[in-house]
Amino acid sequence: MGGALLTPPSAVAAPLWLGSDIPYRVWSDPKGRLSLREAVPEIARHGTLAREVLSRGYTREVVWLRFTLAADAFDGAPLWLEIKPNFLDDIRVYYRPLSEDGSWRQRRVGDTFAAPRGDLDYRFPILKMPPPPSALGYEVVMRVATTSSLLLRIGFWQPEDFTAHATRSSAYYAFYFGLAGLSTLLALVLAILLRNRLLWSVAFMAIPYAMMASIEGFVAWSLPGAGILFQHYLISVLALLMSASLLWMPVEAIALRERVPWLYRLFVGACCLSLPLMLSIPLGFYSQAIRLQTTLHFGIGLLFLIYCLRVWIKERFRTLSFALSVGPFVVTALTLYGLLVLAGWVPFKIVFYRAWQYSLVINMLLVMGVAVYQVRQQYREAREKKLLARDLRIEREASFNQRQFMGMVAHEFRTPLAVIAGCLENLRHATDLAQARQRYARIERANDRLVQLTDNCLVDARLDAENLHLDLRPADLLEIVHSAVALIHFSDNHACQLDLDRSARVEAQADGLYDEPPWIDAALMRIALSNVIDNAVKYSAGGIIRVECRRVGTSFTLAVEDHGEGIPADRVDIIFERYRRVDSAIDTRRGFGLGLHVSRQIARAHGGELVLARNTASGCRFVFTIPWNATKGGRA
Repeated sequence: MGGALLTPPSAVAAPLWLGSDIPYRVWSDPKGRLSLREAVPEIARHGTLAREVLSRGYTREVVWLRFTLAADAFDGAPLWLEIKPNFLDDIRVYYRPLSEDGSWRQRRVGDTFAAPRGDLDYRFPILKMPPPPSALGYEVVMRVATTSSLLLRIGFWQPEDFTAHATRSSAYYAFYFGLAGLSTLLALVLAILLRNRLLWSVAFMAIPYAMMASIEGFVAWSLPGAGILFQHYLISVLALLMSASLLWMPVEAIALRERVPWLYRLFVGACCLSLPLMLSIPLGFYSQAIRLQTTLHFGIGLLFLIYCLRVWIKERFRTLSFALSVGPFVVTALTLYGLLVLAGWVPFKIVFYRAWQYSLVINMLLVMGVAVYQVRQQYREAREKKLLARDLRIEREASFNQRQFMGMVAHEFRTPLAVIAGCLENLRHATDLAQARQRYARIERANDRLVQLTDNCLVDARLDAENLHLDLRPADLLEIVHSAVALIHFSDNHACQLDLDRSARVEAQADGLYDEPPWIDAALMRIALSNVIDNAVKYSAGGIIRVECRRVGTSFTLAVEDHGEGIPADRVDIIFERYRRVDSAIDTRRGFGLGLHVSRQIARAHGGELVLARNTASGCRFVFTIPWNATKGGRA
């Protein structure tokens, strides 16, 4: 069925065509004032014999045709005269039996003729001619006048052949315009979504399709009454727009805007010229306007074909470029042939018209597919560029943070080392035991600070490794808590409050706080808790730092609560990121920005989490949630 629909309707039945089957004599009346009686002898004396489709281009002259229709063509039945195309203004058909010199019988059709279009309700005018009364046949004279291109294609059909032809032709064009309509709608949707000029040019192929539908008579056929006149003016408007829309897609397909800007500007100027030329329709100089536009667009199309060949040769027929431009090349070549036909410079050939019809749809689908592929590639390249830019930004940030980290390491290690060196120097000359003990305490605090800094650096390196092994063993959770809170005792402005299971004192619960000790990496957990406590000391001016330890189901929680100034809302999201610090007027010491990052990573390595549970202007609360029994001998 699909193959049948794609078969040209002319392949079903063969009528008698005026020109190829029935020769005729043709003569032009420059002023268009002669009557039938005056024109007949002029045709006999000055008419030219023609055996092809009548094509005179855009002319104001009235054209007269004269031919004979043999009686054996009728085969005893009426012949149906089909007149194509649908843009001729006024066609008058006169005929009489060859054996008589009597009066002529007249029939009249045309786009500007208000009477019914022939004897059948069909897309084209159909005139029924009865069998001639004599065996000699009919003498036929035709008068054709139009403001459009003068192209006349007439066929004489047997009724049963025409019925089969009309059925097949209507089915063919229904399928054709349905496919064209869906393709245009799809191109329009894609053009809106993807914002691609090539897809917009494909969507504007609706103009040639609308022009073809008008030429094939579907507009007037669908709008009885005023449809004929509407179709007449619609064809004039679409003719001024069609060549521009047909050339737009090839221009975009070959990227003429980037390759040859001057030729692209010339094309845009020619397209813009179409708009003021619309005034030629009501003002009566349509023939001159369409002739001007045809000449201009023919020149641009020819330049495009030459440049297209040049690009193919230069790029050695590169697959994607060739696939994208070969369709527009064929359409443009056939369009230029059509412009020459409408101008009357070359004869009309139906095979080229059919090829143009097929090429429009095939090219439209091909270009649309390649355009979508190109857009997809562009989006992919844009995404890759975005990812590359992100990676470069991260790399720059990492490089910057690394330099900053080295500076902070030097500063952080120098401070406690300077304290140790100064205290040792003073101890040489110390005579007071209390003073010596005080200096020993300062050395101890400086040493603990160095150990903490070193542990954070080492743990961060371990956490970055692909295979981090946790040394999971039964651990004394109270010992870890006591070891970590020792940092608070080194501060002169802070005090520690422990809340270990329902606020019980540590001493009272020292023997077997829980039935079974937790399985954790004690060293890492001590570092994680120490980091959070150290932050509480640094970011609070003084007061009580509360540390809680509780068992909740199959997990335990460690909470650290201070009375500092809180964390700004816009910095909450970054406090757990590596090398990120929150500036504070209280803490004047520089840090690595590793503490909270390392603590969270340790918690996650145990299958737990560290979160900021509360953040207010009067302090923060950080909470660890760790499984009580991690996988024994496990690995993170």
